[in-house]
Amino acid sequence: MKHITSITTTTLLAAAALAQSTAPAASPIAFDLSAGYDSEYIYRGLWFSNQNAWYNIGASKKLSDSLTLNGLAYYTASNDRRSLYQEFDLGASLAYDAGFATLTAGYTYFFFLNGYVGNGAGQTFAQEFYVSAAKTVGPVNVTATYAYDLYIDAGYAELAVDKTFGLTDSTSLVLAAKAGYSIDGYYTSFNGAGFNVGNESVWTHVLLQASLPIAISNTATFTPYIAYNMSGAGREETNAGAEAANLGGEEDQFFFGASLKAVF
Repeated sequence: MKHITSITTTTLLAAAALAQSTAPAASPIAFDLSAGYDSEYIYRGLWFSNQNAWYNIGASKKLSDSLTLNGLAYYTASNDRRSLYQEFDLGASLAYDAGFATLTAGYTYFFFLNGYVGNGAGQTFAQEFYVSAAKTVGPVNVTATYAYDLYIDAGYAELAVDKTFGLTDSTSLVLAAKAGYSIDGYYTSFNGAGFNVGNESVWTHVLLQASLPIAISNTATFTPYIAYNMSGAGREETNAGAEAANLGGEEDQFFFGASLKAVF
């Protein structure tokens, strides 16, 4: 029927207006911008480069009271001409507040713009799926993560703990520790062309870090940090190899950095 009476039209318009007035407002998308410097770029216990500047764009949207969609774009590049390492990452994740813990599932695509080990050597990309669970246990926050790399068919497990101490109204001290474990050779050994040839399941590293977030406005935070990375059996050869090649890496290494983050 193509004809609608004026009474029917008026009723439909009134119903639509009522539905719009009673429906909950859509959650806005929150954005954050970050930029920082790392004296050494160490990821999951593996040394990549030094003198790195990095930038990150993040976005999040609440889909419900318990479900949040997140996305990120991250870029880092070394200013050391010995390696000229560059990396660009794109990722998305869903976080679910289950009450007993916050559960997250996500995907990340890694672009290695000058090779995985720099100077054009090694793979040029990787991709992974990961899951994590985060929970406050007593005085500390605990996060367990498992990631599976589709490029090398290997996994990585990590347990992290952190504790925040309020120092002033605008400054906190955050102490953190992480321990990583390679499953089936998660980037534990490389051949002459820079490709992963590891196949062992072994501890990768322990990382200790202290950071000092300082709120400089309602939306901006400046965070300097210091950290110490201790290589396990899954990182000793590669990190010490970077030191032997005079690239800047070390088997056990102290490093530092700072970042500025704005949320809007």
